[in-house]
Parts: sequence; structure tokens; C-alpha cells
Amino acid sequence: MHNLETPRLKLGVFNPRDSFGQALIAAALHRQHEVSALLDDLNGITARPGLRCKLGSLDSVETVKRAIAGLDVVFACLGEELEEDLPPQCGNLLDGALGLGSAGVPRLFLIGHWQWLLDSDDSDDEALGAGLRRSLDVSGLDWTLVEMPALTPGLRIDDFSGAATAIAADARHALDCAEALLDEVRLGLHRRQCLRLRGSDGR
Repeated sequence: MHNLETPRLKLGVFNPRDSFGQALIAAALHRQHEVSALLDDLNGITARPGLRCKLGSLDSVETVKRAIAGLDVVFACLGEELEEDLPPQCGNLLDGALGLGSAGVPRLFLIGHWQWLLDSDDSDDEALGAGLRRSLDVSGLDWTLVEMPALTPGLRIDDFSGAATAIAADARHALDCAEALLDEVRLGLHRRQCLRLRGSDGR
């Protein structure tokens, strides 16, 4: 039964099969949010109560726009993407969100490795990130860059279930980071900033 004191949000997760995506889904379902796993293969994740699988990718503006329509918050898990693939994928996400217009623009969390974008001394990285920084700055969207925490690969939703004392340490760390990010959603913090998730307190 849903706790009426808890706002129920519609969340979407791009690339939901990595460890952080799985932790986010588990944490969001525990908070009784509605979660859409946005992926190019509807058989890639088993649906369960509160979780639906929806076609979606970051390959084009149109696929993004169709995937995120009607969502309140979108998480794009980009930690396994190549640096050169990030600007076009993030650009498609931003343009897709802008294309929704009055239909409702969700809050965006771009989760990846952003050191090359923020503090690069390399000319190639500087050129690669210039367009992305400009797109973020001028978009006017409600975005947050999240530095991907170091997590054990291969974690799955069921690894985060059960009593807290029964969850393995690596899964506990991933779940703590996911919970901290959901707290960011609830509190409305770090808008248009970069956030680093470090440990059990998420900061």
C-alpha cells in the first residue's frame, strides 16, 4: 500500500542495467515511486510491481522525447559510455527534454565521469566538452551532473533486497549512493551543478 505522505513520482532510467541503474530502481521502488526502465530491448529487464520497461535510447532527439514524455525525473546512467559519445547523447537528452515544451519537462540527472569536462587541461577534451558545456549553460533545464561513484559491476535489483544487515557491503554502498540521489530529488538540491557521490552519506 502506498504511503500517502510520500509524493509519488514517475522516474525514468536510461541504461538501467548497470549497477547504479539497478540500485536506483531498487531504491525508487522501495520509496513507492513509479519507475520506467528506458532501454532498447524490452526483454532486457524483468518487469515487477512498480517497474515498467519502455523503449528508449539516447541515440536521437525523437527517441528521447518519446521515452521521457510524462516523467517527472530522468536519470541517464552514462558511466560506461566513451567520452566521445557523451556530448551527442547528452545533447539528445537536453534537446528531447526541451522538445516537450508545455507537456512537462522533467528534472535531469546525468550520471557519469565528468572530470574531463570540468577540469581538463587536454586540448582534445577541451574541444570535446565545449559544446556540451554550452548546451548545458543555455538549455535553461533543471539538470544536475553526477560524478559516477566507484561501484562493483554486475549488481542486480535483488542484491538490494532484504534486511539491511543482510545486504552485502558492495551492494549497500551502491544503494546508499542511489538513496542519496533520490534525496536530491526530494530536497531539490544541486540544480545546474555537479554533484559527487562519495559514500554512505552520498556527499
